[in-house]
Amino acid sequence: MARLIKPSEYAKECGISRQAVYAKIKKGLLKSKKVDGKIFVEIDDSTPLKRDVNSFTKESNKDLLAAKDETIAILKETINDLKKTNNLIVGTLKSEVELLKAAFNEMQRIYRTQIEHLKIKEPKQIENFTATSTENDFIEIKELAKELGIEDKKLFKRFKKAAKTMQKQGDFRFVIIEDEVYALKDADYSDFIEALRAIS
Repeated sequence: MARLIKPSEYAKECGISRQAVYAKIKKGLLKSKKVDGKIFVEIDDSTPLKRDVNSFTKESNKDLLAAKDETIAILKETINDLKKTNNLIVGTLKSEVELLKAAFNEMQRIYRTQIEHLKIKEPKQIENFTATSTENDFIEIKELAKELGIEDKKLFKRFKKAAKTMQKQGDFRFVIIEDEVYALKDADYSDFIEALRAIS
């Protein structure tokens, strides 16, 4: 009559490991049965388990060694894959860092160019400005800023400071009277605004 026992019990009674029992089941050297999703070893009551030890021991050792070698081979492959992946990640990160450096240097160059453009640019001469210009030809800097759509306070401060600088450099579009800045009416300020916004 056949009976079912757990692989662990079978291994204990036979003096072999559970892995060896599962290897035997896989190779078909041991009868097995699944009950409620669990594997059991099917043995004949008339055959003592101890008799199986001698016949299985060498085979079990071979199976264990084969399983160990297979595990080592898989681990080696996994390590090699991880090394390759790591090298790819490191290479990608280095490329990204180089791109960021290049982008930063380009932005720095553009920013410096814009600053220098505002500082070095020759003062624009106003063709229609004459020595006979009167106070009526000028408006307060606040009015000009409003006409040009400069409403932001920080931008206006830069605008006023830059206007003073340009006036000192000889730009006749601006005059300073008692520390107040005035701008020439109907003059073209597009270059001035463009340079100012470029550095803001």
